Amino acid sequence: MTSITFRVDGVPVPQGSKKGFVVGKRAVLVDDNKDVLKPWRRKVAAASDIGHTFTGPVFVAAVFYMPRPLRPKFSLPGVKPDLDKLMRALGDGMTDGGLLADDSRIVSQFIHKRYASDSNPVGVRILVMEAGEES
Repeated sequence: MTSITFRVDGVPVPQGSKKGFVVGKRAVLVDDNKDVLKPWRRKVAAASDIGHTFTGPVFVAAVFYMPRPLRPKFSLPGVKPDLDKLMRALGDGMTDGGLLADDSRIVSQFIHKRYASDSNPVGVRILVMEAGEES
């Protein structure tokens, strides 16, 4: 069973909501945070471009290490950004980098948000593993 682990350094960026507008006679949708999202997805794509593509179902485990505010409200980062939006950006970035044939291949995920520390700097640690056959 093939498994890949890698890390992406930098502040994780969520896949934002969409903004719509009309150009000529066409409707156009864009991410409302594209200025920070695009560089983050490029970093994920570069880190996940390892020369292997998962074409079948996969399990993904990811721990997002977020910057610690001066006065955290909680002991864990139970504040924005939303964990599911962070995962959407990660899945799309791994697809952009060729690690996943498509992020729809993710059939199971284990994701956490934690505050960064000296031993776990700001960024995300990822494990991608072929999903076993169901019995």
